[in-house]
Amino acid sequence: MIKRRTKSDGLPFRVYERLGKRTYNIWYKLPDGKWAFSYSCSVLDPIKVSTLRRRAIEESTRIEFGFEPTGGTSALIDAWFVWQESLPIEDTKRRADSTIAENKREAKNLKAAFGEIDPTEINKTQGYHYLDTCAAAGRGTKANKEISLLQVILEYGVRNGTLQINPLTGIRKNKVVTKKRYVTHGEIEHAINVGKQKGGTRYLVALALKTAWLCVRRSVEVRAITRDCITNEGIRWKDGKSTTKPPVLIEWSEELRETITETLNLKRNHVAGSMYLFGNMRGQKYTKGGWKAVLDDLMTDCLEEAERHKIPFQRFNLQHCRRKGVSDKLETGQDDVLDATGHTSERMIRGVYDSRLEKKAKPVK
Repeated sequence: MIKRRTKSDGLPFRVYERLGKRTYNIWYKLPDGKWAFSYSCSVLDPIKVSTLRRRAIEESTRIEFGFEPTGGTSALIDAWFVWQESLPIEDTKRRADSTIAENKREAKNLKAAFGEIDPTEINKTQGYHYLDTCAAAGRGTKANKEISLLQVILEYGVRNGTLQINPLTGIRKNKVVTKKRYVTHGEIEHAINVGKQKGGTRYLVALALKTAWLCVRRSVEVRAITRDCITNEGIRWKDGKSTTKPPVLIEWSEELRETITETLNLKRNHVAGSMYLFGNMRGQKYTKGGWKAVLDDLMTDCLEEAERHKIPFQRFNLQHCRRKGVSDKLETGQDDVLDATGHTSERMIRGVYDSRLEKKAKPVK
């Protein structure tokens, strides 16, 4: 049984705080001994200490009147992910699994910055402070994506009644200059030659890079492509970001057919199945981390060989190959770029994927 305080410290009944040498803690203990909430921050941040103290007092009042603690922005972030993953696969509001996985990584930084703040207390000034702080740390582009995610989550708060308005509506993101990487034909061929020389997973990854270029595909699509998508007409690719978009058939060219034939003939372990075209040696789909590790090995080998033979080479990945595919199609005047990529926006093609080193145009007649 908890007795009431004999000395007033300004805190309600069942709310306790501790000011340590490094950390400030404040929590609320329920009658059964469990904690309803617990907040902590550095003792060197007096503003945060004051904010958490005020929030603890407000939360305790809500509990005394029979309301559940809000859990702050962290709880709203968690609720958004639960909502997203509960939506049917075909629902247009649901994000792709790969996007949700990326959002969960981004949400960790959002929780660290905003998690203990009540979502009703978030304002644009805090959003700009986050953008400026991240930009100063060289994370300007990442911060833009994270603030965009927070905007979406706060809009979900408006949807479910947690908020009346979205406080980050209209916030201006960091201006960033992105250097577009154009992979040359020579670099693709060098990766294929080095991969073939090394064999095994390195050669598999090199063939995947070339396929991503020839078929203008995303990383997640290349890693997930199954052998039953190979048809007499070509390769039928499913959109990696949407289940409602129709598949894209990339018709055979002589170079694409040779690349896929070489991939199919690549020797795997005897326990490997026959499902994933670019699966690992055991026939399983590569995880993002596993793929990155093998790709890093291949790129390291390519750099060493390039230095030995004094030829230009820079590291590249599957996404760079998609950009190369778009750029090469635009350079040769092909008019099926939107169909090939599955996009519906010319702006996306021109602004994100077009990495041509030089653009050509005819004079006015």
